[in-house]
Amino acid sequence: AVFLTAFMPDCDGPRTRVIEEVPVSDWMDSVVDEEHAPPSVFLGPEFVRRKLYQLTSEEDYTLCQSLARVSSYYVADQQQRPPFSAARYGAVTKVYVIAKQDLAMVEEYQRQMIAGIPVAEVREMADADHMAMLSAPEELAGHLADIANNYT
Repeated sequence: AVFLTAFMPDCDGPRTRVIEEVPVSDWMDSVVDEEHAPPSVFLGPEFVRRKLYQLTSEEDYTLCQSLARVSSYYVADQQQRPPFSAARYGAVTKVYVIAKQDLAMVEEYQRQMIAGIPVAEVREMADADHMAMLSAPEELAGHLADIANNYT
């Protein structure tokens, strides 16, 4: 499994622990609505621009905003489920790619997750924001090709 500047749960605690450790206040103008079924989240334009797409081109950011929709906030669902099992999820080879310029999941937090979970390899993208596929597509493609060649 490849985790690209992503939440990477462990097998020791609730599936949602890695999400719940990030304060909702850090989501700036985003709106979490847990009152409706299913609970939802809308990532606000300021949060998206300043913390997810800060290195992405203006054109890609504009396209992102035109496609923005409310999405499921699955935390409540995942809280009801048992932790991931060591026999299945824990046995999967994991590679983590750190986007060093990600301001939503800062490098320090990414490294904390990695420290608690065995990973086969950690790679870094020095000039990628949270949306590495837009801010550093060639570098990301190179990493993914290398990972595919090394772990298949």
